[in-house]
Amino acid sequence: MIATNEGPPDKRVTIISDIVSRPDSTYPVIIDDYKLDMSQFSERVTDKKKFKITNVSDKVLKPTIVSIDRSFFDVKLPKEIKPGQVGEGLLTLTKKAIGVSFEKSFTIEFSDEKATRFTVPVKRTLQMVAKPSDSAAAAARPH
Repeated sequence: MIATNEGPPDKRVTIISDIVSRPDSTYPVIIDDYKLDMSQFSERVTDKKKFKITNVSDKVLKPTIVSIDRSFFDVKLPKEIKPGQVGEGLLTLTKKAIGVSFEKSFTIEFSDEKATRFTVPVKRTLQMVAKPSDSAAAAARPH
């Protein structure tokens, strides 16, 4: 439990959460990769990434997106995942997101009794390496 004394004395905020030390020990699903790295370090554009959702419960689960910044990416999910089965998701970057570095996330809610939610971080770092001919040309220009 986290408590804060920020704000007026008559207003209190308490945050209660469960910390999962091992990402594979989650229930009712295991999401692999539990964070999606869309970083790009070469000319080849990284704009799509698949991820797996394993249903470790004994019930059919229907995943739905409950939070997402669609200006950066879209996520496609399976309609349902049967017990013990693996479903596949697909994250696709928008044109706006391809040219920038960012750290965002999306949240999936499942149709179990607790309406379990998982937030999946998405990170993109752009680090383009200059071609030797580009830096040689820049050095040759008069300053």
